[in-house]
Amino acid sequence: MLTGNQELIRDINTQSVLRTIITHGAISRASIASELGLTKATVSAIVQVLLDRGIIFEAESSDTAPEGRKGRKPIFLQLNKDCGYVVAIDLATENITLMTANLLGGNCRLTQFPTPEKTELLLPLLKERIDRAINALPKTRYGLLGIALGIHGVVHHNKIIFLPYSSFGDIDFVSRLGDIYGVPVVMENEANLSALGEWAHCHDTNEMLYISVHSGIGAGIIMKNQLVKGKNGYAGEFGHTIIEVDGRPCPCGNHGCLEQYASERALFAELSAQKGYPVNAEVYGRLYRQGDPAAVRAMQQFIKYMSVGINNLLNTFNPDIIVLNSSLTMCHAGLCDDIAAQLHNNMKDYCRLVPSTLQDTAVLLGGVYLIRERFLYPNRI
Repeated sequence: MLTGNQELIRDINTQSVLRTIITHGAISRASIASELGLTKATVSAIVQVLLDRGIIFEAESSDTAPEGRKGRKPIFLQLNKDCGYVVAIDLATENITLMTANLLGGNCRLTQFPTPEKTELLLPLLKERIDRAINALPKTRYGLLGIALGIHGVVHHNKIIFLPYSSFGDIDFVSRLGDIYGVPVVMENEANLSALGEWAHCHDTNEMLYISVHSGIGAGIIMKNQLVKGKNGYAGEFGHTIIEVDGRPCPCGNHGCLEQYASERALFAELSAQKGYPVNAEVYGRLYRQGDPAAVRAMQQFIKYMSVGINNLLNTFNPDIIVLNSSLTMCHAGLCDDIAAQLHNNMKDYCRLVPSTLQDTAVLLGGVYLIRERFLYPNRI
């Protein structure tokens, strides 16, 4: 039994009740009390506050009462997932993806548009697109709950620290958008958000790594059910681990970084030089499926270098599962198996390597998760 500051205990119990409702989807007051070891009076008091706030709602069970028993059907409690909505944005080098969704990532509406070449056009474009998305949504009790931004670089305390392949690192997105919309704005590394999205929606595990391969290569790290970001936000900069001594120069200042050999940007640039025309993910997929020798060699190079990098991650983190997100998995279904076959490490027997279920929507759903957590648990313990 918890003892101590009553306000602290109330906050802890409220968070526990709310998480239990979300986990079960629908659950009765009595079941909550039994599962959490709280009195029915405590649960009822917490539930009434959540009902008054419109965070949850009551729904009558569709099940009939057990034979021989009379009375009303049990009342279940559910999260009011449509009490507000979130705007999540993936600010990638070439394209921006914007999604609106409810608290659980449902009722989502998604749009994609090119990242402007001129930095000064970016904020006006974002405001225009956010306004358009908001205006298309139905009225809800809480309206816009927050905005989440995924950045393909290092982020610390809502500020961009290192952005190797884009020019908008000096823009204070959080303050500017916060002033415009009057809601919380959070900014996080794209791989970290992707890890949260995949973990929250797809994988029941305490220890997970999420490898995101795009213009660079990042890793989102979930350990003991917590996102690991390091002292200054640099944890998970997997693409800047060195796999070739005195190798290709990298914007980070080092030579031989993994993402200079195995990122989609590096692979497609190398293939473009060989072909004499621009190669993107769509063009590469078509070439690979046609058995083009250069495209096949690019895939082999990716498998070679990625297996070296993942072997290092296994030794460093010993995760339960590693999730790989790359457009290459879309054109080669057995990619993860081929990489795993190159891992000469006993720990691979205890760790699964799987392709991302959510792919590029993981970063957006991770943003929804972050805003939801801040909205539902403002006094998180």
